[in-house]
Amino acid sequence: MRKIQCFILAILVVSFHGLTAQITITSASMPAANDTIRYSTASPAGIGTSWKTKGGNQTWDFSTLTSTGQALNEYKSANKTPYAFYFFGQIGQKTADSLGGGPFLFKNIYSFYSKSTTVFKAEGLGYTISGIPLASMYSDEDEIYQFPLQYNDSDVSKFRFVFSIPGQTLFTFIQAGKRTNVVDAWGSIKTPYKTYNDAIRVFTIVDEVDTLATQFSKTPIPRKTVSYKWLATSEKIPVLEIIGTLSANGTFTPTIINYRDKYLANTNSNGMVADFSVDKDTGTVVVDTFTFTNTTKPFSITNTWTFTPSMGVKFVSGTSATSRDVRVVFQLGGGLYTVNLKASAGILSDDTTYNDLIFIGWGLNSQEIHKVVNFYPNPTKDFIILEGQTSAKNATIFNSQGQVVKIGFVEDGKIDVRDLSSGIYYLKVESGVIQFIKQD
Repeated sequence: MRKIQCFILAILVVSFHGLTAQITITSASMPAANDTIRYSTASPAGIGTSWKTKGGNQTWDFSTLTSTGQALNEYKSANKTPYAFYFFGQIGQKTADSLGGGPFLFKNIYSFYSKSTTVFKAEGLGYTISGIPLASMYSDEDEIYQFPLQYNDSDVSKFRFVFSIPGQTLFTFIQAGKRTNVVDAWGSIKTPYKTYNDAIRVFTIVDEVDTLATQFSKTPIPRKTVSYKWLATSEKIPVLEIIGTLSANGTFTPTIINYRDKYLANTNSNGMVADFSVDKDTGTVVVDTFTFTNTTKPFSITNTWTFTPSMGVKFVSGTSATSRDVRVVFQLGGGLYTVNLKASAGILSDDTTYNDLIFIGWGLNSQEIHKVVNFYPNPTKDFIILEGQTSAKNATIFNSQGQVVKIGFVEDGKIDVRDLSSGIYYLKVESGVIQFIKQD
């Protein structure tokens, strides 16, 4: 009788273990509006190959990883971004403050996602150029995860994304390909942050072709991204992700690791922290002088200031790029400037960078820029119509480089722009400034 009882007990234990082993990831484990999630980056050196084993009831130990840097994923409701009109009801993640330069300087770049009980997918990209919020959408959304997601599940989906700027015909960027997900293992994973006993591993291959298309040619560039991602029910991003390359014979080589983490204090071990302040962050070309005050601790002896872009940056009042504190006038064009300070004293050294810290206008002061003048249509091919403005003197149009391209008058509430080439422009009248797109 005792043997029979032990046999039954053994069956129950095995059965219970099998039931608890089924780990299910649903849309509840995906990011939502107002989520703020920190992660660290680490080198894959020394992680070996044993973690690649497939199957159930695995134990992975990545607890010895050392953070080489941190970043923050912040998710917002689309209606709290400049792109609510394009992505109503979706989730936005800011992916960059700015990219590019000159007439193609993109700011406030957001990736947008949606989720349902069956899928978490990428919907498009929001960006601002010359102050105008624009968007590019997926014509076939990228289905990042399909739910419910469990061990031994697999799926293949296609995607297509087209990026083009309204009003310009110089180029179009196209991404098209397929995503393959395979849930090849489950178990317990230990990271420097914590231990998760309910993790599944998703092996992902994104096989795509990036195409830059111009009026004269198309340049396709094949690209393959390979990753292993560990997902747990208690987190909104992978608790750990290993990204790498896949050789022709199927050998995976890790290149970088990201993992969920807590805030880590400044890891600069030599004791110096470079920093600075500036008296204002907006001004007018040639007119305004900016004063930068070095607040590095402890006191620095050697200092190097770098401005990007550097052309037209003039140090004044007897200061130079190596002064402790500097005064600067911006002499060329309008746009955004990034500022870097490298500071040292003996064996101590540090540097800090503030991206897009300074905005320089073209004689349009910050109060004018923020005034609102209602107008339509935008984009336009022939006329700009200003609501409530029957006439105006000194109507001036600037191009995206800040050059005056037309001076005229508003007649019967409208101004003729048929003689302008396609592009992005500013129209300044007495009641404010508008930005518009001219189409051919």
